[in-house]
Amino acid sequence: DLAIKTAEKAKKEGVKQFIFLSSMSVYGKNTGIITEETPIAPKSHYGKSKVEAEKGIKALQSTEFQVAILRPPMIYGKGCKGNYQTLVKLALKLPIFPYVKNQRSMLYIENLCEFVRLLVDSGESGLFCPQNAEYSNTSEMVKMIAEVRGKKIRLIKGFGWLIKFFSLFSKTLQKAFGTLIYEKNIGRDFNYIKVAFDLSIEKSENRI
Repeated sequence: DLAIKTAEKAKKEGVKQFIFLSSMSVYGKNTGIITEETPIAPKSHYGKSKVEAEKGIKALQSTEFQVAILRPPMIYGKGCKGNYQTLVKLALKLPIFPYVKNQRSMLYIENLCEFVRLLVDSGESGLFCPQNAEYSNTSEMVKMIAEVRGKKIRLIKGFGWLIKFFSLFSKTLQKAFGTLIYEKNIGRDFNYIKVAFDLSIEKSENRI
């Protein structure tokens, strides 16, 4: 409700463009590939609240009030909290880590900031799903974090099937080791040079 009221206030005051940061969670998926045809089916209260806010804000769209909806995947960067910090703790504590072949859509904070800057400059409306140029792999990411921090960690193959089996009963494992990506052509994007994934990890760990 507050998001909608904020948009209503902005429109009343003559704001020309309103950008709403929604979430990938509106699709209600822990694994899989999200395409243009993937239905909106949020499962969490957070996801449901984002969907309701999107509907209310998009209803305000007009030629004088452009509405842009962003549905980013997991955002990370220096000082971030949440799932990224969990991976950092594992990278610094464990000498070995299971190698699981997966892919994740992620978004480095500097890439998001540049995307928003370009969106503001364009004044455009519509649906946007910004993400890094590359998909990430959870195991490789943990190894990368460890190396940047001066630690050694060995990736052990052969446990992927076991992780995937237990992931059937654990949403946490699904989020960590499952594949969840945006198809590359989903939503609209801007042509700009994105910070590469390996460099983004170094910057996130304050090594650059």
